[in-house]
Amino acid sequence: MKSKKNWHIVRPWMTRGARILILGVLVALTMASHPPPTHAGELLAADTLLNADGTLNLRAGASGAIDLRGWNVTLDSTRGPVFEPSDRAPNAPSAVDWNPLGTGMNGTVYALAVIGTDLYVGGWFTTCGGTSGCNFVAKWNGSSWSTLGTGVNSAVNALAVSGTDLYVGGYFTTCGGTSGCNYVAKWNGSVWSTLGSGVDSSVSALAVSGTDLYVGGYFTTCGGTSGCNYVAKWNGSSWSTLGSGVVSSVSALAVSGTNLYAGGEFITCGGTDGCNFVAKWNGSVWSTLGSGVDGAVSALAVSGTNLYAGGEFTTCGGTNGCNYVAEWNGSSWSTLGSGVSNTVRALGVSGTDLYVGGYFTTCGGTGGCNYVAKWNGSSWSTLGTGMDYWVLAFAINGAGMYTGGNFTSAGACHSAAGCNHIARYGTTPTAVTLSSFRANPQPFDLVAWFRQILGH
Repeated sequence: MKSKKNWHIVRPWMTRGARILILGVLVALTMASHPPPTHAGELLAADTLLNADGTLNLRAGASGAIDLRGWNVTLDSTRGPVFEPSDRAPNAPSAVDWNPLGTGMNGTVYALAVIGTDLYVGGWFTTCGGTSGCNFVAKWNGSSWSTLGTGVNSAVNALAVSGTDLYVGGYFTTCGGTSGCNYVAKWNGSVWSTLGSGVDSSVSALAVSGTDLYVGGYFTTCGGTSGCNYVAKWNGSSWSTLGSGVVSSVSALAVSGTNLYAGGEFITCGGTDGCNFVAKWNGSVWSTLGSGVDGAVSALAVSGTNLYAGGEFTTCGGTNGCNYVAEWNGSSWSTLGSGVSNTVRALGVSGTDLYVGGYFTTCGGTGGCNYVAKWNGSSWSTLGTGMDYWVLAFAINGAGMYTGGNFTSAGACHSAAGCNHIARYGTTPTAVTLSSFRANPQPFDLVAWFRQILGH
């Protein structure tokens, strides 16, 4: 049983072409350490077949045996063989870096959520990990991708978790092949279900408080009832309004205790002016957060009793310098240093650290914060070399920080390595194969090593 389990873990990266190439690599192990009397040119130079991160470039089209003299090779569970020159120590397993999730997605990721060790992903994609049928929503279990039934029929903008249930919001009207899932639906781990008759236009934000689901977006009707102006509540069986709602779209929601915070494009909430792009609902009435901000809010996150807001604004509470991100402590607004250089689209909290994603390339006045950065409460820092394009979503658990967006490179993890629209920032995973070797001029027992890989 053990050997079958380990082989299953290794298989996600072993396409038919990969298996053929890996066989060539395994054969080459013996040839490289004790080469037969053939012409040197018959062995392929390893460095001509590698991606920048040391993984094999399976698109190179080469065939034959690889000369591994001078190389250390570790077989990684998702990336396959990873090559490093033997004069350099292998990367420490604890090194923090960007890591792929299989081969990622074929389109933009807008939303992320975690249930236990599973990561749920929503966006504008139909393929995950090279598998079709991942229609706009999918699950990553730590080693492989899977579909959620037949998914939904259009883009997913928002995800939220309540126990083992996943709530999904977006542009869709069909879920699991069933119509009537109007812009919002529930996945219970095996089947899709509607939330009454849903809402009448797209959903941009979701947040859970106890057994209640709060929904924000572009709608004005919920469950067939008018007056659900851009924000509403689903209690598990019926829809209700939040007072008279707000006067324009809601793009972000966050819960702190019994309070719901909403951000978006509105300036009026509950019939009151001055709710400039961000407001609070305490369960019965709406209230302003000081004088708010001067531009649309697209992301909210709670840390203790503090609220972080990100968006298109540069002024908060009437103060300049709140460049696209700011903090509300319950009574006043404050800047985060000098902020960032362009719109913020995603916020994530881990302990005392705030992760920020969006369209910016500078944070705290320093370049190199390419679309993602960290604020530790007093200063900004980069996350490696960041991404090559927009960051739109975060989800954090014990495995690290999952990041989604419109990028195809994260740090040194490029598209060919699998960081397509999604990546994980955290410790580099330990090879699951239980075996690595150091190339040397001594004879090498290929059969014994291969048995180690399979767990025999």
